[in-house]
Amino acid sequence: MTTSWGSELWDQFEPIKKHTDKGIEFLQKFCNFSRERQTIENEYAGKIKQLVKKYQPSKKDEEAYNRFTCTKAFVGLLKELNSVALQHETISENIVTTVTKEALMLGSELKVERKGIIKEGEKEEKRLQDSIDTLNRVKKHYEQAHKAFEQAKAAFNRADNDPNQTKAAVERLKSIMNTKNQLREDSKNDYILQLQKTNTAQKEHYFTNMPAVFQKMQDMDEKRTRSLGEFYKKFSISQNDVNPILVKCLEAMVQEAEQIKPSTDSVMVTDKYKSGYVPPGDIPFEDLDVEAGHHPKPVDTDSISSELEIPVTPSNGSSGGTISGKAKKNKRKIGLFSKKDTDSPDRKNRILQKSSFRRKFKSKDEPKEDFSHLQPTQQKKKLQEKIDELNAKIDKEQKEREGLLKMRDVYMKNSSLGDPTSVDGQLQQIGKRMDDYRLELQKYQKYVGNAPYSNSSNRNSFMDKAEGKPVSTSGKSQTLPKEQVNSPSQNASTPPPPDFTIPAPPPIDGLSTSSTQSLPNASSPANSTFDDSRHSIGQLRPESTFDEDFVDEVALCTCVALYSFDATEGSSLSLQADDTYDVMEYDSGDGWTRVRKGSEEGYVPTSYIQIDN
Repeated sequence: MTTSWGSELWDQFEPIKKHTDKGIEFLQKFCNFSRERQTIENEYAGKIKQLVKKYQPSKKDEEAYNRFTCTKAFVGLLKELNSVALQHETISENIVTTVTKEALMLGSELKVERKGIIKEGEKEEKRLQDSIDTLNRVKKHYEQAHKAFEQAKAAFNRADNDPNQTKAAVERLKSIMNTKNQLREDSKNDYILQLQKTNTAQKEHYFTNMPAVFQKMQDMDEKRTRSLGEFYKKFSISQNDVNPILVKCLEAMVQEAEQIKPSTDSVMVTDKYKSGYVPPGDIPFEDLDVEAGHHPKPVDTDSISSELEIPVTPSNGSSGGTISGKAKKNKRKIGLFSKKDTDSPDRKNRILQKSSFRRKFKSKDEPKEDFSHLQPTQQKKKLQEKIDELNAKIDKEQKEREGLLKMRDVYMKNSSLGDPTSVDGQLQQIGKRMDDYRLELQKYQKYVGNAPYSNSSNRNSFMDKAEGKPVSTSGKSQTLPKEQVNSPSQNASTPPPPDFTIPAPPPIDGLSTSSTQSLPNASSPANSTFDDSRHSIGQLRPESTFDEDFVDEVALCTCVALYSFDATEGSSLSLQADDTYDVMEYDSGDGWTRVRKGSEEGYVPTSYIQIDN
């Protein structure tokens, strides 16, 4: 259904002016609405971010939050909630760019366009009104001339019929009448001509000029209405576009909640707070009729009540300490069954049980290098973490050293690429750092050997006693025979796992070889004893062959040798200029690339080849 304002509303110029003005005002109102919605989205996103920041764990609490599944899931929920806030910021940005700005620009354009159309319509209205005013003036002049002619004609007729009038008077009145008649005819002709012009102007006004003005106003108003529809759609799309992401965020929150495992958290609580002690044994009966000095009370070494008498090697290497790090002075039970204790036997038993635990947890000891201030299980865990950290540092230094050795070998073969002596300083520094790390590793491995309750012999004995099984009273830990630990044949036939020993680097200029022997790793089950053999230097790890390091793989791409290269090491491969090779491993930053040619495979200098795209 279509309509034309020019034909239907030809006489409604003023009402249409008001309608278009109200339409632009409504567009401005929608712009304000869009701006307020944008502000709401920004404020909501800001408050969500503040909430996330408020409950985000601090740096010191990150480890604790990542330990348990419930707190880790909460951190993940906060992360997804922060993503939700970002999506609401995206909604705000989309509303600004696709709705608010365009609506404001359209409002400004429509105001200018409407002003021009209204000016044009008013001009046409004024032109028609001027023509009508001119017609009215000409018509009035014609009416005056016609009235003057009628008066002159009447005077002439009276004089002509009056016999008393002279001929000269009659002729004068006749001349006046003719003059008035001529004026009447001229004004009549002017009136007729102006009437034709006015009618033509009026016809053009109502059928040509004003319809064009009305059509422009109609097009402008339809443009405004059509743009509002597009703005409404974009307003909805701005949120609809991010709804899938919001749904994913909510689904991720649900997944985080599903990752919560109470049993896992219980295991983590046990691992965090487990002391490694065994429960105290039965409290012996004290006969008050017999003097206490004649029957000394046996000491249960498996009980936590005797914890102060367990020897441990302090961090400074001296002996004679206890698990609390203090010397055994004035060993006696504080206030146990003394003369001052005159209460009932039940109260004495409660005092004994409380005192056995208070002595250990009375005050928090200062942190020590061997972590002896911690409980046995926690001490062992900290020592193992330290050993793993040192092993990782040694492995990193070893890889860096191997890369420098390869680089020096290339420089020695082709001096134009670099000076071989330029890497000697770095090799010496790496060697010194590796020596320091190995010495520190040996120190912490000794701490593991001297840590209280480093094996489970005491706890196993306690459990055996609780179950009524025979218990060994030797008090010594089971250790492997020395020939089994250090047997070369065994090491050669069955290589230990990668973390069992530290590979010794080959000697180079300026690098100390005092620490090239490998040290047993504290995590090895065979070494978790009190036996001194755990501190002895083990055998070197046998070097794996080239075939063990590289297995059948699919080539990543091909390359062409730019120069010839002679391999001098078992892990390198000779190059022949212009030959094509398969690339098996890209350069990891050490200047070497692993390639294959037929059944041969090895490392080649990256600068000697050109990899095909």
